[in-house]
Amino acid sequence: MIDDSLLAHLKEIGMSEYEARVYVILSALRVASARDIHEQTKIPRGRIYETLTTLAQKGFIVSSGKSPMRYSPVDVTETFERLKRESMTSLEELYRRLKALETEMPEPLMQGYKLCTEWTRDSQIRLILHRAKSEIILLSNDEAFLTRYGSEISRAAKRVPVYLIVGREELADIAPIRCYLGGNDIESSLFHNEAGESNGLSLNFFMMADRCESLSILEENGKLVGIFIYPDLYAGYMSRKVLQEVQPAGRSRKRSG
Repeated sequence: MIDDSLLAHLKEIGMSEYEARVYVILSALRVASARDIHEQTKIPRGRIYETLTTLAQKGFIVSSGKSPMRYSPVDVTETFERLKRESMTSLEELYRRLKALETEMPEPLMQGYKLCTEWTRDSQIRLILHRAKSEIILLSNDEAFLTRYGSEISRAAKRVPVYLIVGREELADIAPIRCYLGGNDIESSLFHNEAGESNGLSLNFFMMADRCESLSILEENGKLVGIFIYPDLYAGYMSRKVLQEVQPAGRSRKRSG
């Protein structure tokens, strides 16, 4: 994922090797904890916080300021307009490439990030499954997603309650853990939303973790896109509503019987 030539450009403007690696990964993920960054970059744990502090002091990133601490890159346009004023000739190519990683300006209260590449979507799904501390709710009607993330879902279920909700009972046969079926509201609003389907939009995968963050994988006219929201102000309400409506799927009923 990390392009050596991109790292070289960042080091040309004064970043260390660790700073460049952290900044590129954070620009792609858009928001991550120090632990997430350590796992993606393999930078020693003892150097991660030092590197993040230096990047923040230089104006490249900001932190959430609350526990668990999350980090985000400062708006790329603002950062590199400042740098271009200092050195216009050496930053044009770097600006263009990092600007491509930025998807949209986050809202001040509820930050939403558009995940356009397969690597970014895949990384964020696996990170959420790994870092959740109290609860995970997964909704999927896509056999490929259940197969691809089956081992991570199983591992997460050993640490925290994981509620896997499928839209078709036959998917229980390939589900990696006990799974559930949704009621009418879940079926109509998430799995078969007529308004979305009429616009060529369908939901492939939806995840909520710890009632504070969510990730949706949508298919729009054959193209996948991810939407990651943290903090998600509605995740708590949606989690409670979903869990009130679900019931064990066929195979899960047999297991519990």
